[in-house]
Amino acid sequence: MAAQDGTGEKKTDQENGRRSEGTSGGADDAVATIAAGYAFTGPALDLGALVVDGAGHADAQIRIPLGVLNRHGLVAGATGTGKTKTLQLIAEQLSAQGVPVFLADIKGDVSGIARPGEASDKAAARAKDVGQDWRPNGYPCEFYSLGGLGPGIPIRATVTAFGPTLLAKILDLNETQESSLGLIFHFADQRGLELLDLKDLRAVIQFLTSDEGKEELRNIGGLSSATAGVILRALITLEN
Repeated sequence: MAAQDGTGEKKTDQENGRRSEGTSGGADDAVATIAAGYAFTGPALDLGALVVDGAGHADAQIRIPLGVLNRHGLVAGATGTGKTKTLQLIAEQLSAQGVPVFLADIKGDVSGIARPGEASDKAAARAKDVGQDWRPNGYPCEFYSLGGLGPGIPIRATVTAFGPTLLAKILDLNETQESSLGLIFHFADQRGLELLDLKDLRAVIQFLTSDEGKEELRNIGGLSSATAGVILRALITLEN
């Protein structure tokens, strides 16, 4: 018997059979190649299994050796493809291995890691599809709060530790203003003045623009009143 292909050309059953076998064989070879590429020995993170056209291949487990997790990595994908869930899975398994993890989770997407998830038929079916035995589990977490805002352990840094370069970017200063801010930090450092907060920085700027303080920076460029005013206004805006 013969059948037409998409071009209208007649193909025999034997030819069609060879084509199907070739396609299937190619897919099987790809799965086998991927499985071999992730066949690591020793401690590793199990991220799931290969998925092709929505179907899981339990024989092709995706694993990352624990020993390479100190290298840089990239999790890429379109919206809704599971980037955040992948990061959460990595964090969970690192925690289970006794490795501490710091996550900058601005939106709170992975805060649920602290509590066990809820079992469902969908989750169970997916776990079975990829050859895993999934069980709800929570992991020890400590929540931090940037700047002491909101619940959590407050994380603070002194203005001195923050430095003029990063602060200039936050204040959106131009090159001249950033250079002047650097002089202010230099003066404080030379005098052993620890800038603990923005109030300390404002006090130093006000001193350097006073009649008494102008001479302090004159030999290395000085600080104009206009530039000092821009920096002071930017600091007030930042505080508010």
